[in-house]
Amino acid sequence: MNKKILSVLLVTATLGGASTASAFNNGDILAFKAGVVTCLVPTDPTSSCYSGTTVETGSYFAMDLNNDGQFSSTERTAIAVGSDGGIVIGLIQTAGGSHSGCPTGSEISPVDAPWCFFGRTGMHQTVGLPVLDKGDNTLDFSGWGISWDGIANIPLGGDPANFPEDTGLATVSCANTPCTVADSYVIDYTSHVPANDPSAFRTVAYQLHLESELITDAKVFITIDGGNMQECIETGGSNIVANVRAILPAGDTVSSIEWSLDNRVISNTLSIQQFVSLGTHVLSVRLITANGLKVSDAENLNIVDTQPPSVFAAFIDKETATEISQVSNENKVIIRAEAVDVCSVDTGVTAVVGAPVENGQKIKVSQENGKVKLNTSSLQLTVSAADASGNTATEQANLVIIP
Repeated sequence: MNKKILSVLLVTATLGGASTASAFNNGDILAFKAGVVTCLVPTDPTSSCYSGTTVETGSYFAMDLNNDGQFSSTERTAIAVGSDGGIVIGLIQTAGGSHSGCPTGSEISPVDAPWCFFGRTGMHQTVGLPVLDKGDNTLDFSGWGISWDGIANIPLGGDPANFPEDTGLATVSCANTPCTVADSYVIDYTSHVPANDPSAFRTVAYQLHLESELITDAKVFITIDGGNMQECIETGGSNIVANVRAILPAGDTVSSIEWSLDNRVISNTLSIQQFVSLGTHVLSVRLITANGLKVSDAENLNIVDTQPPSVFAAFIDKETATEISQVSNENKVIIRAEAVDVCSVDTGVTAVVGAPVENGQKIKVSQENGKVKLNTSSLQLTVSAADASGNTATEQANLVIIP
């Protein structure tokens, strides 16, 4: 099994005790239990929670916003797994699309599902460095961060220069010694927002608490290299690369995989490279395990053409076949008016030659052969082009006429 592409990790409910070693391989998915929000005062109606809320069980993050040196239960925000099914060891997982207001479903959130914090959307991510297993019951979180309210990254890998306790390492606790992938895990991590961070949270203490989840069913996730919207890079479309990541119960294995594009079967391999035409499509995968579990995932895929054609406008000397910018009265020139588009085969081109004129100036027109004669000191060539997607571009060339 290629664990970088298809990774299986069994995680169950939290047990007591701590391990002396952890052994997560690159590609393993650390799925975690979703945080459960409850009222601080049990007698409050759950629809209102007049006295505030907390995360009673499951996974959450907290920020010491009142700077009292403690993470109170009221400072917790519940989190759940994102599109990758959790933290993928050895894989950089970059979030995108954070914004003001609460989640809309438009966000890119591989680690955890988008959450609302102070009325603004955020997601966890890894930037620059992935989460890695150190082999000593710690995980390297030095690349950990948050994308929030349109800020690309609030780094949470630690600020040891100002906070010596920031090691960038998360602790892994489990029931047995040493830990195995069949154990229950609790991952705890603390750090500070760097003192020089431009966000409003500089120097604020941060806490992450992840509780592993009992895996009783299979889960499968599609990851598309480059994202779900990609630019057309060759005639008619683009080649995309997609992988499948799966979480399976302990002891189960993959029996078969079937990829489909717009309901047409295209592959039975773990990863695919597929030409996708311009437009909106549905990429789906169906997985069956050896124990008969059947799971599927689907992603919308949009191949767009936003780039204008490349347009060429030039006056070409007939004798030398070279581009010129000036000419004598007796020289003959050839007009070059061309356009090339990466995505479209048919690109419409129009070319117009113009000359400066004065009020009342006379020109000689020959009806017989379509010739026009006028006295001018320069000509201007304007070439315009439009591709099939409606992108347009214009280029000009000038020719000075020497008496």
